[in-house]
Amino acid sequence: MKIAVIGGGISGLATAFVTGRRIPGAEIDVFEKNPAPGGTIASYRNDGFLMETGPNGFLSGKPTTLKIVDMLEKQDTLLPADAKAEKRMIVKNGRLVPLPDKPLKFFSSSILSPGGKLRILKEPFVPKKVGDEDETIAEFGKRRLGEQAVTWMLDPMVSGVFAGNVDKLSLASCFPRIHELEMEYGSLIRAMMKLRSKKASPSGRLTSFENGMGQLIEMLAVSGAFTLYTGTGVREVRKAEAGFILDQGHGVYDAVVLAVPAYSLAEMTVSGLEGVAESLVSVPYPPMAVVPFAVKKGFADGFGFLIPSVENRRILGALYSSGIFPNRGTDEYDLVTVMLGGDRHYEVREMDRAQLVDTASEELAGFLKLNRNELENVGIFRWQRSIPQYYSGHYRIVEAVEAAAASVPGLFVTGNAFYGIGINDCTLAAFMTADKVLDFFEKKEGE
Repeated sequence: MKIAVIGGGISGLATAFVTGRRIPGAEIDVFEKNPAPGGTIASYRNDGFLMETGPNGFLSGKPTTLKIVDMLEKQDTLLPADAKAEKRMIVKNGRLVPLPDKPLKFFSSSILSPGGKLRILKEPFVPKKVGDEDETIAEFGKRRLGEQAVTWMLDPMVSGVFAGNVDKLSLASCFPRIHELEMEYGSLIRAMMKLRSKKASPSGRLTSFENGMGQLIEMLAVSGAFTLYTGTGVREVRKAEAGFILDQGHGVYDAVVLAVPAYSLAEMTVSGLEGVAESLVSVPYPPMAVVPFAVKKGFADGFGFLIPSVENRRILGALYSSGIFPNRGTDEYDLVTVMLGGDRHYEVREMDRAQLVDTASEELAGFLKLNRNELENVGIFRWQRSIPQYYSGHYRIVEAVEAAAASVPGLFVTGNAFYGIGINDCTLAAFMTADKVLDFFEKKEGE
C-alpha cells in the first residue's frame, strides 16, 4: 500500500503519522512545498528568548494531540502553562480590565454594565433558534446574550482565536460545541449547570512543549512513520486506472490525502475536484504579523490581553509569552508578543518590518505604561495568509469539497480550512482521516 499526503503542516504530518500506525507497513510519502514542514508552526530562539511564529499551545482537555504525543513516547517534552496564565484581560476604554474566568467573578467585573449583566441572566428564557439558517457569531450572541456581551466578550475572543470578524464568522462552523449546546439544552446557562462546568473558558490547560510548538513538528517529522519531501510542491494529482499519479511523486499511489490550505488546493489540478475551485478560493486568509518584544520583568503578568474591535486599535492584542510558559523569557526580561492583522486589518499585508515594529511598540508601550525605548524588538514573523475564516455558509464549502473527494475512491481531504483551526482540531481530523484511509483499504481488500 502506497499513500501520498500533500501538505506538511500539522494536519498533513499528524495524518501521515497516525495512518502509518493504523496501517503498519504502508509506504507513506509527505510532500511539502516549503523548505521546512510545519506551516505556521515553528519556534525560534534569540538571545535567550523562545518565540513562536504561530500557535502557542493546545488545550489538554481534548485528547487527540496528547494521544499523538503518547504514540511518539514523548510525554516528557510536554509543558503545561503556568497557573498564573489564567489571568486574562481585555481592553475597555483604553484600559486593561481583568476578564472573569468563573461565573461568580462575572458579577463583580466591570466589563459589562448592570444592564448588560442582567441581559445575560435572561439567557435561559430566550427561545431556542428555529430553522437551519447559518448564524454569525454576532447574530447568535446578540440573540442569546445581548449587545454588550458581543462587543466586550465575544468580539475579543473571536479576534484572539481566529483573528476574525464576529459579524462574518459562522457560529456552527467556528464553535460547533456552542451551537450543539443550544440545540440540545435550549440555553447555554442551563447547559453549563447540567454539565456542572465551573469555568467559562474551554476545558483543559494550555499546554506546549519545552522547546515550543515547533518541537511537535520536529518529533513528527523524524518519527519514521513516513518519508518527508520538503521543497516539493505538488501541482497535479491525476487518477489513473492503476491508482494516483503525482507530478512530483514517486510512482503510483493507492491513496492520496490533501492537507493543504484552501487557496493552494484551488490552484492544484486534482481529479474530481475541478468543480470546487471557486468555492475554495472564496475562503479568506487574512494577513498576520507576530512581533515579540523583550520587556523588563514586572510589567507583564498573566496571559495577556485582547482588544475589542470597538476600541479601534491597530493591534489585536498581546500575549505575555513568558507569563504563560516561564522558559520563554530570560532571568531579567519577559517576552511579550504583539499580534497584528486579521480580518479587520488587511493593511498589515502592505506594511514593512519597520512599520510593524513601530506600530506594535507604540501600542504596547501605552498599555504597559512604558516608554517605547524600554521595549526591545527581538524578532518578527509575518504571514500574508494566516488563519482561514469560516464565514457564514462555510459548511456548504466543506460539503461540496467532501462530496467531490468522495466521488474519487482513495482521495481524502483534511486540514484547518475545513475541520477547525486549532491544534486539537487538526489532530482530531488526522485520526478521522486515518480511519477513512484504513477503511478504504479494508474494503478494497474485501472486493
